Amino acid sequence: MNSAAIAFYNTENFFDTIDDPEKYENEYTPEGSRKWTQKRYENKVWKISSVISEIGMKETGAPPLFIGLAEIENDTVLKDLINSEHLAEYNYDFIHFDSLDERGIDNALLYRKDLIQEIKSEPIRLTYLKPPDFLATDFSRDILYTKFQAGNQQLHVFVVHLPSRRDVDVNREFRNNFLAEIRMKVNEILVVNPDAQILVMGDFNGNPNDVDAQEILKTTLDKEFYNDELFNPMLGMLYKTGSLKHEGRWILFDQLLFSKSFLGEKEGNFRFQSAHIYNDHSVQEWNRRFKGSPFRTYAGTKYLGGYSDHFPVYAILNY
Repeated sequence: MNSAAIAFYNTENFFDTIDDPEKYENEYTPEGSRKWTQKRYENKVWKISSVISEIGMKETGAPPLFIGLAEIENDTVLKDLINSEHLAEYNYDFIHFDSLDERGIDNALLYRKDLIQEIKSEPIRLTYLKPPDFLATDFSRDILYTKFQAGNQQLHVFVVHLPSRRDVDVNREFRNNFLAEIRMKVNEILVVNPDAQILVMGDFNGNPNDVDAQEILKTTLDKEFYNDELFNPMLGMLYKTGSLKHEGRWILFDQLLFSKSFLGEKEGNFRFQSAHIYNDHSVQEWNRRFKGSPFRTYAGTKYLGGYSDHFPVYAILNY
């Protein structure tokens, strides 16, 4: 039996250094408030690509079969990642669509094109009326959907970065619209093929036990569950660890959800083995006050030179 890793990583504001006049991102330029120079950008490329190259390596002897990414500005960043010294040998390609997010940060996918093939991909875009007057239309980050062919098996992958929970009363309905859209798309796939292999990965900006997410997406930790539910192994990790820290408290916004077929024994299917948080010492903060937290790129506008404010999450699949 073979094994492979799949992963998700929120890369923390991964911009190039060129000002895009159509986006609110000029702080990430050499002249901007964050002094985002070419040297700092190249350091970020080196660090993020090094992490990707190590995810799943101990368990499978190879980096991820595919990895969803959040907070990616554009194709330039993705090209620099896949051509970096850490990833060039693995023949990665990428999938990315420009969203209408005002800051210009999107979801993307890297995949090993010699092992799996892209069949179809598309952005799923939602709009909402912007507070406080609710007259103007606004946008958030698109959901990225991709269908892959892996040998004789097809994989359906959704990469999400849900709106922030910062203003719960304002954002709750919009967040729930995203959750409902994902659930509807999953249902459409399962109606055609009840044994479809579906993955939903991303930054949910909420813990796995978020009531709305559990009810709308129908998530569970129980391995004996109804066919339309989604298995969320992160429910078993909650309160024990996390993928990021807020005000000194671990939270687990980064999650991987699986359709029931990943827990079955059908020949040819990918099978879920285990889920993990990649929190190697290299990606941890060494400062005594924040020791063990993700070693981030910035704290406010102060440059720290780290990786990201999130740890990646990943799963090992057998096939």
